[in-house]
Amino acid sequence: MPPRHATYGKAKNFKKTFPRMVKDLKPEALLLVAVMIFSIFSSVLAIISPVILREFLNLFSPQFNGQTPIDNSLLHFTPSMTAEGTPTYLISIQWTTVAFYVSIIISIYVLSAILSWLGEWISVSVSSRYAYQMRDRIQQKLNKLPLSYFDRVPYGDTLSVGTNDVDNISRNLQSIISQTCSSITLFVGTFVAMFVIEYRLAFVALVSLPFTILIVIFVAKFSQKQFSSYRNELGILNGKVEENYAGYKIIKLFNKEQDVIEDFNKTNKKMARSDGLSQFFSGFIFPSTNFIHNLAFVGIAVVGGIINDPSTMIVFFLFLNLFSRPFQQIGQIFNIIQSVVASGERIYEILDEPEESSEENAKVVTENSITGKYQFDNVSFSYSPDKPLIENLNLNVYPGETVAIVGPTGAGKTTLVNLIMRFYDVTDGSLKLDGVDVRDYKRSLVRGVVGMVLQDTWLFKGTIRENITYGQPDASEEELISACKQAHIYHFIQTLPNGFDYMLNEDGNNISQGQRQLITIARAILSKPKVMILDEATSSVDTRTEQQIQDAMNKIMEGRTSFIIAHRLSTIKNAKLILVMKKGHIVEKGDHQSLLKANGFYAELYNSQFLGTLNNENEEKEES
Repeated sequence: MPPRHATYGKAKNFKKTFPRMVKDLKPEALLLVAVMIFSIFSSVLAIISPVILREFLNLFSPQFNGQTPIDNSLLHFTPSMTAEGTPTYLISIQWTTVAFYVSIIISIYVLSAILSWLGEWISVSVSSRYAYQMRDRIQQKLNKLPLSYFDRVPYGDTLSVGTNDVDNISRNLQSIISQTCSSITLFVGTFVAMFVIEYRLAFVALVSLPFTILIVIFVAKFSQKQFSSYRNELGILNGKVEENYAGYKIIKLFNKEQDVIEDFNKTNKKMARSDGLSQFFSGFIFPSTNFIHNLAFVGIAVVGGIINDPSTMIVFFLFLNLFSRPFQQIGQIFNIIQSVVASGERIYEILDEPEESSEENAKVVTENSITGKYQFDNVSFSYSPDKPLIENLNLNVYPGETVAIVGPTGAGKTTLVNLIMRFYDVTDGSLKLDGVDVRDYKRSLVRGVVGMVLQDTWLFKGTIRENITYGQPDASEEELISACKQAHIYHFIQTLPNGFDYMLNEDGNNISQGQRQLITIARAILSKPKVMILDEATSSVDTRTEQQIQDAMNKIMEGRTSFIIAHRLSTIKNAKLILVMKKGHIVEKGDHQSLLKANGFYAELYNSQFLGTLNNENEEKEES
């Protein structure tokens, strides 16, 4: 599966994803209808206000009965004589009428703002709730996905979907809802109002429409392409930053700083170019449409002067602003919709992943009743159908027995553990626990009876106490101390500030690798499992500590079924049963001494570790 951020700009299947997102918004239908109603009424009020303003301005125009001005509701004319004896009129304004119209206009603007604010508030709450539900669905889905998904998909891609894509929807959904309704209402309402009031000025305003549409289409076509390119390059750049930061020691070790900088700058330049072009095209839309609108203003002023209707001309200036606003927003709305649907598509990619099989008919037993007997009957397994790994494996492991598994890389050692933990199910045959196929148990039971210590430590940000008691949160202080002493970590913890309450960074990188490994061992000891799995558990500690831990492990494994995966064969010499695996098959089994006497593959592995240097020196002498 390719990284999801590589296709960040545009949805691959818009027609399929968009209706699905609309369907997911169905529970919010009433609130969305309310948002639409508020947006429509707010826009209608914005259209009505210029009409009332026109009526108000018309009251300032005096009316005449022949040569005599007539009183109206706003102006009152009182005859008088000038000092030269010339008849004239004193004009007085009816301020109550002025106050009435001004209060109406202000009330309309206030009500329009309130309705717009209510619509925005509801749409924000709807989009936030939608994002919350999406995150919850993703989290629940991840808990149901098989381990194969996490082995196949980089965790950074999944993390990006659960954060960036959900946030992208949350931020932009309310804009789509409110702006779309507002833009449609403004366009239709203003169009009708202009023709009702003065059709000649309406035709002048309408002349600018084709040019505005052409500009918007042109800009949207090029800006969308550049925005998509920018987001793609941004995803690649973020990946490079994360990769370089994680491997900065290796970069410095091989003196690759300059190569890394050049590679970073190359991607950074591509992103900067795409960003510059996208911003240029996006910024081009406003001055271009503004130029067209200014020409329309001139046309309205000329025609308005010809028909001698100043109040209508002023109102049309306001209408033209309302009329052009949807076209200034349409390109932005189109890009936002594409981006939101693309994010939704990536979310649905996760939600549509096949889940682990159902456990409705699982056998109900308690962990205490499990003895730890494992039986492999003709087990076959492969990660890929065309690449067989384990074939016809037969093995019986009895309660309390310690089994060491050795073999070269790719022999199937870790795969065997994955089957025991039911991270994967067998392809053919059966794996039984206490005589029952593990597929008939709940996964929580199969994993709950097992304690694991892996070569790759996993610690979370929190105190040492929280990390050690992760699998046994109700453990007593005495049990905690005892587990730490057995893992030979107690003395180190006591030297730290705050002891068990010392705060670990993410991944525990403020302590050494060996100390992190010891903490994971203490965590496994504290959980008191029925079965122990040790995958190179002492690989990160020194030889002296390794021997101490080995002694502790021998005591811990007494009475427990144990599986030990080891590359250093010195650590499993005391195991009662050693399985030697090669290409998915058990080629040898027995104890250390018997396998050495057999002088087979195990002996070859053992000698390669302890005699490899001497053999290489002899070969070099023979060649010379």
